[in-house]
Amino acid sequence: MSGRGERTAAPSDGPLGLMGFEFVGFAPGTADTPHGVQLDAVPVDAELVSALPGDHMQRLLPPPQTVLMNAYPVGDPSWLRVDSTYPWQIRQRLALLATRRTWVVDRLDSETVRLAETELRDRVVQWLTTQHPRAFTQQGDHVTCHLTGVVVDVGPQGAQPMVAVAALATEDFLLMLPAEADAKGQVSYRLMSGALLFPNGWSLRSCFDRPDPGPSDERLREQWERDRQLSRDRARLGRSTREIHEGEVPQYQAHLATSVDRAFHAMRPDRVVWRRNWGPHLSPRLFRHADALDVVPTMTSERLLEQGFIRSEHQTLVKLPHTAAIAFGLKTYLWPMRDMLADPQVRSALEVAAQRTWPETRDYMKGRHEVLMDLLGMPAENNAQSSTATQSTSTEMPPGSEQMMVVRAGDGATKSPL
Repeated sequence: MSGRGERTAAPSDGPLGLMGFEFVGFAPGTADTPHGVQLDAVPVDAELVSALPGDHMQRLLPPPQTVLMNAYPVGDPSWLRVDSTYPWQIRQRLALLATRRTWVVDRLDSETVRLAETELRDRVVQWLTTQHPRAFTQQGDHVTCHLTGVVVDVGPQGAQPMVAVAALATEDFLLMLPAEADAKGQVSYRLMSGALLFPNGWSLRSCFDRPDPGPSDERLREQWERDRQLSRDRARLGRSTREIHEGEVPQYQAHLATSVDRAFHAMRPDRVVWRRNWGPHLSPRLFRHADALDVVPTMTSERLLEQGFIRSEHQTLVKLPHTAAIAFGLKTYLWPMRDMLADPQVRSALEVAAQRTWPETRDYMKGRHEVLMDLLGMPAENNAQSSTATQSTSTEMPPGSEQMMVVRAGDGATKSPL
């Protein structure tokens, strides 16, 4: 499921944009525009924009069980998403790069990290210009996006590699690099770099900047210390895969922790692994940094219907062949709940997905799952029975896809080839 992150924090930082989503505003052409990124450099090709595939929920049905991973068939070029959300999500990303760059792009600096960032940037550019040659063109070091009018310099003196990735792709990317080996020789992976523009209650690095209230008000000081520690706990840069999920994602510890590093090590560079998560939310923001969370009221079925969303991440994993880094991509969608329930096919799929939610995931959602079940008119007790009955049911996948690994302990299933 999508992250928790439902605490009171900073007020809204932008007006309501398309479909009611909030945007971060900025003035194009200001000094804060990232180096190597030119805004409005070429006219937008309106014909190409109008031809983008829709952000229709049916295309991503059914919402799958959360923790299964799948691999696209060999030769399938599927990786990044370029659809009707692309232009306005890039607009939001450019605003964040201009106003909060140090919040959303960060690294633990080393030569290996820099090489992995460059390798990812080059792979993103190659994929975009190959798979969408009319929308993305390259002349020398300059990549032009005709969907947004943006030109990015990807040369040695151009944009930082992860800034370039963030300005050209609507996916967030996290780079996991191989680190130490345990006593059994199992290599672990650590998050060493990222362009995380659309987080949901977490961050790369703590940006907690509230001034210390001092010792005069003990209660206020205690709250300040709790908030500062929470900010640090939600910062993920430098952590291993196990440390990232420790205490936050119970289904990860129960069903994934022992196999993820092993799967990363065994991944082949010619495969793209994917999964999706989803969860009900009230926030209209894509940008929900742990230190800039918006005020979210208590979720009720009425509020979820009137102002709620299903927030879903289409997640991908690719292994970069030269550095052996794992590039974890997250493409975020916000689907208005009212629209989902108005579509019979989508509603039916949502009901099935809600019934199949695992107990650990229901606990992780802290009551939001019960609110969703109430909105759908489904009794919670039936959900518990359905969840138990379908724990080992595989995610529906595109034709030719393989289940990358079976992650539920004790199901008696075997791994598919990587």
